[in-house]
Amino acid sequence: MAKGAHNARRILCRVRLTIPAGKASPAPPIGSILGQRCINIPQFCKAFNAATAGLAQGAPTPANVVVYDDRTFDISVGTTPTAHLVMEAMRKAGRGFITPSEAADIARTKLPYLNTCSLDSAVKTISGTVRSMHASVMEDGRLA
Repeated sequence: MAKGAHNARRILCRVRLTIPAGKASPAPPIGSILGQRCINIPQFCKAFNAATAGLAQGAPTPANVVVYDDRTFDISVGTTPTAHLVMEAMRKAGRGFITPSEAADIARTKLPYLNTCSLDSAVKTISGTVRSMHASVMEDGRLA
């Protein structure tokens, strides 16, 4: 082996995308963004769709893609943004607020990704997101 030679892959770039879960396709903008970085786009689409198979179909999903100099890549898939989950809950019920049980469901979904360990704190975090969206959480039969 030559002096200084090693088999480590070098990171070429990092790309952050938001793609609907299970609906990655080679069409723009995915194809345009990843094609510039010489990634095998059909292989990326298959890997992303497989990674998001357990998520709600079509929900916006953040993905971090690390591209290496040997044209390989690693995908890190996040969860659906909290704002989307809140909007979906309000749209489903046809009202401008969510119930505490809906806030708890969203908190359970997001708990591994929040900087808290308790469900009560996670519900308070979700409630703060709801308020920042100019909506409300129903508390004790009244809007809070």
